[in-house]
Amino acid sequence: MKVEKFTDADRRLVLEELEKIQKTKLTQVKPSRKLFVDENKIPFLIFGGKEDWHGLTKNGMKDLHNYNKEGALVVVKKFKTKLEVCVGSLSVFISNKEKLSKTKSGGFQFHCITTEDGLYVEEIPDLYCNKVAEIFFPNQKKDLSHLKKIAKIINIEVNDETPLTHSDIQAKLILIGSYLNYRTYTPDRGKQSIYGILGDLCSEKEVPKDSIPAVSIDTVKFIDVIWFDEEGYPTHAFEVEHSTDITKGLLRLYQVHKLRIKLYIIAEEKNKSKFERELQKNPFHKIKQEYVFKNYQELDEFFESVKKR
Repeated sequence: MKVEKFTDADRRLVLEELEKIQKTKLTQVKPSRKLFVDENKIPFLIFGGKEDWHGLTKNGMKDLHNYNKEGALVVVKKFKTKLEVCVGSLSVFISNKEKLSKTKSGGFQFHCITTEDGLYVEEIPDLYCNKVAEIFFPNQKKDLSHLKKIAKIINIEVNDETPLTHSDIQAKLILIGSYLNYRTYTPDRGKQSIYGILGDLCSEKEVPKDSIPAVSIDTVKFIDVIWFDEEGYPTHAFEVEHSTDITKGLLRLYQVHKLRIKLYIIAEEKNKSKFERELQKNPFHKIKQEYVFKNYQELDEFFESVKKR
């Protein structure tokens, strides 16, 4: 797999954005490529790349002790279409340096865990970096050519007397997600719906793996329908409880809640009371505010509103 490196051009984009935010000029502290200071000599240590691990040499860490003022730890996550700039406390990073992994040459390494609004350093959980900016690369326009085809499918007239199947509801969720320009996936690729075979409606044949921790992939790939953003990060997970047990659906969603994903149970309105009862039990009550119940009528209304766009 080709690794997207953090280039000099990327660094320039980040520096320009930080200078705009801080209203100051940042100057490189040579020979380091990661250390910069502003006009008041406040240090900015900048790491970047597609991967979630970063390193600093022994001398690089030593150089940081020359600055007594609080500084900024800047970690930039590189995606195909954008850079996400996250900023945390440099003094917390330095004071906890012994918690970082050591290299054979005496350098330091750390790993980052991405969240919805930033990231934290795995070795120093108290060190949280807030997302302060998103920088989109030039000429990165969304491909909207698929919308006409989806619109044609989504406008199929359905006889109200025909009972919906589990696959029909999955298909609606897939089509809505696709029309809203999400990448879509279902494990039930071979199933037939009134809108077509589910695998033909989805944009993804497999779960996008680049943006999901390996430990979560085996759970994610069995959820009824998932929407992903353009980078492949899961954003919405749907369990359709048409004739199955709501508890099992809640449990599958619970296993991926650490991904900061929106969790939906889709079922008949008569099942809402059971949904609410189950949320009072372990382990669901710990994250009950993260679950959303939608009945079929609400899904149909959303489906109809998308058709009219």
